[in-house]
Amino acid sequence: MVRLVHSVVPAIGAVGALAVALVVPPLLSSAVPVRETEVAAGTSIKIIATGIGAVHGAANPANAMVFRAPEQMRRRATGDESIAVLTSDSGDQRVSVSVVDGITDFATAAPRMLLPLRAAGVTVRFDGGAVDVGDFHGLTCVLPDTTGGVCAVASSGDVGVTVTATGTTREAGLRMVADVLNSSKAVEA
Repeated sequence: MVRLVHSVVPAIGAVGALAVALVVPPLLSSAVPVRETEVAAGTSIKIIATGIGAVHGAANPANAMVFRAPEQMRRRATGDESIAVLTSDSGDQRVSVSVVDGITDFATAAPRMLLPLRAAGVTVRFDGGAVDVGDFHGLTCVLPDTTGGVCAVASSGDVGVTVTATGTTREAGLRMVADVLNSSKAVEA
């Protein structure tokens, strides 16, 4: 009898732990709402770059980017200070902006700036276009599997930015990308 108790108790404990591991996360996820903050058109948003530029004494001390919300939107909490995700009030437009630091060769960096999108399973490719808006200069790209999906990778000094827009049409997305880049400035964090 003693031997049976010693083998059943650990088995029950393991089954209980497995049940908690499988049941609790979905319950918590459904109970916690998506955190969003209303952002008025023209509101200034600052995101801080990842990378090595300013941290290691590069000539350009900029390691962040400031841009203005292109229209009344909601900003989603990402938990990453180098990314801003905005959705329109109607939900038909989504803009994502991410920034990196330490760009010394844009031609080499541009394809690498698309790697996080590809790692997330997003199909993305350069479309041969160029973007020259405000302080930022770079290349345009498309998200062919996404409705109205367009993007741009651009740099200003050693700060690089990736802007993606999805929504109703390609033209609306390109306007959003241009609005974000036109209002952008590389700054110190």
